[in-house]
Amino acid sequence: MQAQRCLKGCSSRAARPHLARGRTGVFAVAAPARAEQAQMVGKEQVAFCKYQGLGNDFILVDNRHTSEPIITPEQAVKLCDRNFGIGGDGVIFALPPVGDTDMAMRIFNSDGSEPEMCGNGIRCLARFVADVDRQTELRYKIHTLAGLIQPELLADGQVCVDMGEPILEGPKVPTTLAATQGSSVVQQALMVEGRVYEMTCVSMGNPHAITYTVDGQPIKVRSACNGII
Repeated sequence: MQAQRCLKGCSSRAARPHLARGRTGVFAVAAPARAEQAQMVGKEQVAFCKYQGLGNDFILVDNRHTSEPIITPEQAVKLCDRNFGIGGDGVIFALPPVGDTDMAMRIFNSDGSEPEMCGNGIRCLARFVADVDRQTELRYKIHTLAGLIQPELLADGQVCVDMGEPILEGPKVPTTLAATQGSSVVQQALMVEGRVYEMTCVSMGNPHAITYTVDGQPIKVRSACNGII
């Protein structure tokens, strides 16, 4: 596995420039069992690159030769394992264009779930495709499950993206927490394991629950809030 050159990119407009480090390589995966013919293919080598944006790291796959991801969510879980796989927050696929777009994007999280979109992820995708195609200073039209997103590669190497209007209405985020300001869930009290957190819920294509801590102690999100918000 060879080290890829450092790339400026995957930064938001408000963030300071930083380096998005990547690496390239191949991994073996079993062919997805969609049909008898696919089962008979056996194992294949899949090329990938590794990018990070604002600390979110992803496995990028050029999947533009077919409209379906060439690995399954279950395989993505194994690949994202930081001890026994490549390691990452998710696997992102560059897919053939849908309608009047340049490409489509799908992503499998490290737990196998599929979000509508990821802001850091789509910036990494834009940088990845530009590097593969040897392009610079481009604006891509990318089809996502959250709609059309258009990241832009700037002359200084950064990648900016307009994420659109945030979704604040509780049912549309979605969240089961009751609204506190109109239809929005803002600083709503939530009791978790004897401790009260003030949660604000928003979606930018995938749901987020935001809380502030005053003691600086990390929150064990998976154990504390799983299935509650």
